[in-house]
Amino acid sequence: MRSGWVGAVLTAGLVLWFGWGLAGLVSLGCEWDARGCAVPDGGGKYFAAIMAAPWPLGFMAKAGFYRRDWRLTLSFPAGAVPGAAVTLGMGTSAGHWAAAFLLLLFGTLVPWLTRYTTDEARAARRHERERRAREERRERARVRRRERRRERRRSSAAQRDVT
Repeated sequence: MRSGWVGAVLTAGLVLWFGWGLAGLVSLGCEWDARGCAVPDGGGKYFAAIMAAPWPLGFMAKAGFYRRDWRLTLSFPAGAVPGAAVTLGMGTSAGHWAAAFLLLLFGTLVPWLTRYTTDEARAARRHERERRAREERRERARVRRRERRRERRRSSAAQRDVT
């Protein structure tokens, strides 16, 4: 994707869609039958949202969409906040609150973790470490020069005192 904003808008929409599907499944609950828990009637659209939304997000992450610039991952909270609002708008049960919390947690952690794992972030941290090391070496060299000057002054003053 050459245009980062297209992927960012797509990501925000997919996270919102995922939140809507999660809220719908929490609202509908589970229909128990002989084989176990099943999606109740009318819940197919929510199930489709839950199953389909993560795939494009995974493909974008795998393709390196976020490796160049971590700021594009800010679309995750841009979709998670409205997704949490939709979730709480569909109900306020404990399941809805848990789903909203998980969406917000997901929206917070993805940019935060991506920011510190991009190539640019690693390079910036490496450059910062190298800069600090250079400054420390320069400071140690200044201190050594200062000490040498003091020693020379002391030795020349001692020689003057002797004569």
